[in-house]
Amino acid sequence: METPYEVFEHTADVGLHVFGQTLPELFVHAAQGMESLMVAPEQVRPVVNREIMVSGHDTLSLMIAWLNELIFLFDTEYLLFSTFTVDALNATHLVAHAIGEAYDAQRHELSSAIKAVTWHEAAIVPTDGGYKASLIFDI
Repeated sequence: METPYEVFEHTADVGLHVFGQTLPELFVHAAQGMESLMVAPEQVRPVVNREIMVSGHDTLSLMIAWLNELIFLFDTEYLLFSTFTVDALNATHLVAHAIGEAYDAQRHELSSAIKAVTWHEAAIVPTDGGYKASLIFDI
């Protein structure tokens, strides 16, 4: 399989192309890719386990809600995550777990602060190997 995500430059923002064989895997890889834009995953210890539930009107809005919820948890509780599991997923609801720890300036090298996932050019499309998502982040 290809790498689960790849970064691409987009004017003042940054984007990801994310790949997954299944939709749950796509959601996990999108979260991993986004978090890797902020801090290297190997710097994040598995200390905190959070259940996350989000809703949307379709799969794309659900993806954006999922990633924006992870951004919200960083903005409000300084939580960084490195491990994700999808417990339940349908076209409009996601229940997942994110595992990580609180940001520590002594140990974490924060490379970017992400403000939000944008709708600009956002897409999820089926591929021969599963799914591909294109996402742009406001940094």
